[in-house]
Amino acid sequence: MASARAAVIGVEGQPVPRGNLHVTLAFLGMVSGTRLAELIKVGGQAPWPTVELRFERAEYWTRPRVVVAIPESVPESGLRNVERLWDRLEPLGFARETRPWQPHLTLMRRIRRPPAHEIGFSPPITAGGRDWQLALVESAVHPEGPRYKPLADWPLG
Repeated sequence: MASARAAVIGVEGQPVPRGNLHVTLAFLGMVSGTRLAELIKVGGQAPWPTVELRFERAEYWTRPRVVVAIPESVPESGLRNVERLWDRLEPLGFARETRPWQPHLTLMRRIRRPPAHEIGFSPPITAGGRDWQLALVESAVHPEGPRYKPLADWPLG
């Protein structure tokens, strides 16, 4: 899917490996391993609706120096999953993100030369449905970029 799109023409940077592509619903920051069971319980409170995303364009985000694919519109099913997830996380003491949820796929990191103009995808990158799952993921920083390790996952739909 994104491997062909990750090498965005005219952009110099580090493509994100296919195995690291994901859409974050809730970023929790540093979490003690003792809280893992609580988080697994939250994820296991099914059902989670399926989500279809159509990433129509790429943007360069200057502060993190990344190129991301973003949809023109945010699907209602994705917003429901985010809301439902935070409704379960807040009572556990996690602070809800104040900005609205912006689904995105990070395609390239460490951008050395950003795109000169907006990049549209034709056809759009489509992802989701039953191919996706909700996952609790651990992020670890490495010299070549972050690595993501799924700790638990649950089906959508």
